Amino acid sequence: HTHTGILLNKKKIERSKEMQTEINELTFIGKAFPNGMMDANGTFAAANQELEADPAFQAFVKEAGLAGQRASLIVFGPENFMYWYGVIAPKDSEVSGLLKFSLPSARVFQEEETANAAYFDLPLNFELPRFLDEAGDLGSDFQAQLEENPNPYILRQLDLGSKKLTKSLYLPVSQN
Repeated sequence: HTHTGILLNKKKIERSKEMQTEINELTFIGKAFPNGMMDANGTFAAANQELEADPAFQAFVKEAGLAGQRASLIVFGPENFMYWYGVIAPKDSEVSGLLKFSLPSARVFQEEETANAAYFDLPLNFELPRFLDEAGDLGSDFQAQLEENPNPYILRQLDLGSKKLTKSLYLPVSQN
């Protein structure tokens, strides 16, 4: 039995190497909500609704041709985290009534799956551990090094048309 365990683990490590990729700088546009806004079920459904109902957001995505895109970003701090909901947009996007967050180019662990808009309303306390677990050692390192990590981000992007969900775990800048 232990032999299969070792093999599986090795597979998981190789897989996590395969799933690493470099991503360019990105600009996130939307709204930020403190973790205190999370509801009793561990979701930010109300926050997501608030942004979807915001005319400034709807006007922006329409004008920018991003109506079919959504994204959420979790920015971890030592004690808490900020939850962002919105879209990834061109760097020079003009926004009013919305916030902008610049993500650096970085190495990430990335995974793709199929999902729909309701995905962002799932409980984070279920979704995030699942993703960190999929990332294997990288997920454990991410959690262990949160305070030193200059990029403590988890980005999730969804194409509403193709239902392609891309989850990215920003990796700590390697020391070597």
